[in-house]
Amino acid sequence: MTIWDVNQLRVGLDRSGAKTALIRCADAPSRPPETVTVAPGISASMGPDGRTTSLLVSAEAPSGRTIREYDSDDARAAADCAARLVAERDPRAVWLCGRGQLRSWWSRGVADMLERRLAAAARRADARLVVWTSESDEPNEPTTPNEDDVAVEGGYDVVLDP
Repeated sequence: MTIWDVNQLRVGLDRSGAKTALIRCADAPSRPPETVTVAPGISASMGPDGRTTSLLVSAEAPSGRTIREYDSDDARAAADCAARLVAERDPRAVWLCGRGQLRSWWSRGVADMLERRLAAAARRADARLVVWTSESDEPNEPTTPNEDDVAVEGGYDVVLDP
């Protein structure tokens, strides 16, 4: 897996004019400026009701520091928090990090719901949606994601495989 430089990514996406991007086989850089980020927590626990873990929603504060605004296991509440932050902070980008982990630890439906909600919030704020996933495709597959890979209405403007 690759870790991308935030400026390298931003310049490349600015040149392409993309408003939605899927970045496969890569980890998101930490603490991106002017960005609202939703990511899975770093650990999960198993209990009688199954696996539980948290979703983290963070954004840049007016001081420039990145602060965590949400840390719990309710995906709808995390999506609500992220949508509120996007409306309040007017970010340049909205990131959904660790989509493969979200699909594994929650479900495809939960990950897709988060992606759709973030895409709608980003559209309203004229911000870019960037979806990060460690999922890899089979070799020799085209760079266009298949139907199962797309939760964003209309697909992604650009798909990057570093």
